[in-house]
Amino acid sequence: MGGSSTTISTSATRINALQLQRSANGSPIAWIAGRARVSPNLIYYADFEAVAKTTKKKSGGKGGGGATQKDTTYTYYAAIILGIGTSSDGAGLGSIPRIFRDKEVFEDGDTSALAQVGFSYANGQRDQPVWGYLETNHPDEALAYSETAYVYASRYQLNDNAGVQNHSFEINGPFQVPGLSDANPGWFLPALLTDAINGVGFDAAWVGDLSSYADYCLAEGLLLSPVLDEQNPATDVIERWLMLTNSELVWSGSVLKIVPYGDQVITGNGVTWYPNVTPVADLTLDDFLPQEDGPPLSVRIRSAADSYNEVSLEILDREHEYNTDISRGSDQASIEQFGLRPMETIKAHEICDVAVGAHAAQLLVQRKLYVRNEYDFELGWQHVLLEPMDFVTLTEPGLRFDKHRVRLISKEEDDSGRLKFVAEDALLGVGSAQRYPVQGKSGYQGNQNTPPGAVLPPVMFNPPESMLLDGERQIWAAVAGQSEAWGGCEVWISADGDSYRQAGSLYGPARFGQLTAALPVGTDPDEANTLAVELAWPTELTAATTAEADAGATLCWVGGELLSYRDAELTGIGAYDLDYLRRGRLATTISAHASGTPFVRLDDAVWKYDYAEDQIGDTVWVKFRSFNVYGRALEDLADVTAYSVLLSPARVAPTAAQNLALIGQFEGPYFTASWSAGARAEDRLVRIRHGGSNALLREVVTTSTALTYLRSDALVDGALVRSYRIEVIERNAAGNAPLVSLLVSNLAPPVVTGTAATVDGATADVSCTASAAPDADGYTFVYSTNPSFDPTTEGTVGYKGSTPAGQITGLSLAETYYLRAAAYDTWSDVRSQLNFASAITIET
Repeated sequence: MGGSSTTISTSATRINALQLQRSANGSPIAWIAGRARVSPNLIYYADFEAVAKTTKKKSGGKGGGGATQKDTTYTYYAAIILGIGTSSDGAGLGSIPRIFRDKEVFEDGDTSALAQVGFSYANGQRDQPVWGYLETNHPDEALAYSETAYVYASRYQLNDNAGVQNHSFEINGPFQVPGLSDANPGWFLPALLTDAINGVGFDAAWVGDLSSYADYCLAEGLLLSPVLDEQNPATDVIERWLMLTNSELVWSGSVLKIVPYGDQVITGNGVTWYPNVTPVADLTLDDFLPQEDGPPLSVRIRSAADSYNEVSLEILDREHEYNTDISRGSDQASIEQFGLRPMETIKAHEICDVAVGAHAAQLLVQRKLYVRNEYDFELGWQHVLLEPMDFVTLTEPGLRFDKHRVRLISKEEDDSGRLKFVAEDALLGVGSAQRYPVQGKSGYQGNQNTPPGAVLPPVMFNPPESMLLDGERQIWAAVAGQSEAWGGCEVWISADGDSYRQAGSLYGPARFGQLTAALPVGTDPDEANTLAVELAWPTELTAATTAEADAGATLCWVGGELLSYRDAELTGIGAYDLDYLRRGRLATTISAHASGTPFVRLDDAVWKYDYAEDQIGDTVWVKFRSFNVYGRALEDLADVTAYSVLLSPARVAPTAAQNLALIGQFEGPYFTASWSAGARAEDRLVRIRHGGSNALLREVVTTSTALTYLRSDALVDGALVRSYRIEVIERNAAGNAPLVSLLVSNLAPPVVTGTAATVDGATADVSCTASAAPDADGYTFVYSTNPSFDPTTEGTVGYKGSTPAGQITGLSLAETYYLRAAAYDTWSDVRSQLNFASAITIET
């Protein structure tokens, strides 16, 4: 007798249409350069198919009875096209080495990633053929999708929900550097600019030669892999690329060019890039146009405390499947001095290499931190060829600028033809950076009530007056804490040592200490002596370039002398040997300094306090009330040591006179010289010397900035000559400035023409053409019976007068004479100084 059997059937819900992952009408086609990860857009599907699959599972009982489990599921297929992106050259995109599908990764190996997934690939060539499947099965829908790269499959398996899985593709776009993954911005940026469909649509003639920019990006390793898959203003995209590649875009005439901020020779990836840092113009007060409401050259200074010392870039790490990562660039010395001042994180998904990200961030933080000063001025039309990113120098004695190097960053022309410029500091070295390995950071939670500890004995001093603006009186102090937990201090000041008031706050340590060996007197520059110092707090003294040292970028105060250095060699913890010294900066005296002399590196960490003129000679007491790195645990003011300092301005010698020149021309019976007074000058010594022998003729002490020297003065001085040397020495109670001299000359009138004579017996009427010299005053005619006589010392003056015609009498009869004529001016009629014409013959 057989048992009964039952069947239990289950069936999944059948889906009758494809469930879309992403298919947006009007969505931008991704524009790609370099190797990047791209999310596709479903641009076509057809022939949806649901294939049923039934499985049976039987559970038996005695006598053949039991139950059968029958399950029906569906596998879905469709013909699909996933659009990936485009390029600007019509040649199409490159290969696809990796495909990411949901949590799966397919990489090229024995078989390609495309084959492993089941896709074919059309790379987006301009003339690519239509997919044959569409031509056969859907001819009305058969499009070639010219210049659009896509993957396709005629029967692609969908997921259980009849949807296309989440796909993204690592694709090699155009403009890749051979042998590298990323693209050169100098190659793909002009392509974007001239792309009429996906880019800006510039005429190619508008884009200048970007080969220098391309070489810079390649040598510096600033290579990118951008994917433009959203509608954004082209200016935003290009500005970000320029920022990440340390460069700027400018219009030069009718063409666009890109100029890197790099300022050092760079070699990398098989090329060497050379910067052009030569100033194209030396601008002085003669060039700046006057302003109605301010000086002709104005300066905007951003405090170092307001400058970012850390920059973070959000990049896509190619080595970690293009997941986001943060690349940071920082200036550790600035962080230690002022605390961390991070810039808001910049989205930089075109960077796919952590090394590129770290280098780009470092270049950016250096620019954000050290390029702080901007200069506004206006120039006349003769400077119309200047353009942004040009280097120029500024000379303005009032601001103590002597060929100060700057970079133009903007240029505007108003209706009156005035050219308005904005410039920024051009500190050589800031535009380049060494590559360093990237190290991850770990979090740390410290004790916010950690005691800060007291300050180290500070160095307080009266700065040389040459460092202050006119009328300023200050004391300066260099301060640092004894503990690593020290974050800064409040500064309290007292006139009597009892009652204190807060005069400011300091954040981060200054760099100061003392000499560990004597520094002898030296020349400037001093390459014979070494400045050996030990810092009170072991921070960093960085080396500089020669140009930076010459410009005073490493300015230091050593026992009253100001000096700067180029080379810094670490010799111990906080100890340095400083070489190539520029001595006696800003008119301070070059002096010998004993071991133990205080040393201060002058930067924005130095505290400065203004005091009034009636306080000169007073002693004040200062307390530095410490707090920790979290700004907490403030010391009790009563427990803080007081330090005293005498308020006594440090006088220095004046600067040399400027712009010594003649007023008008030396063409009359006098000349006048003028000059601009040197800074801090109280009077000046003016000397007049013989232009040939250099003999001293006259000395004058004056407070004026002009001097007139008369012909009568020359006669009194016994030297009525044709050239003189003027010397000006600016003076004050602290000493003398370097001598400034000027050689002036008054040339005799040129040789006259048309010498003629009419003889009547023993009398000759003589004449010549009138001299064209503006200061001509008369004429002299000299004769002799010697045909080769020298009229400056020989012969007889037959006629001398104010007109070019006269009479010579008393000649001998039946004699041959030789006559030469010359013009003289209002300065001198001395024959030895005149220019005589050739001789003519006279026969009586």
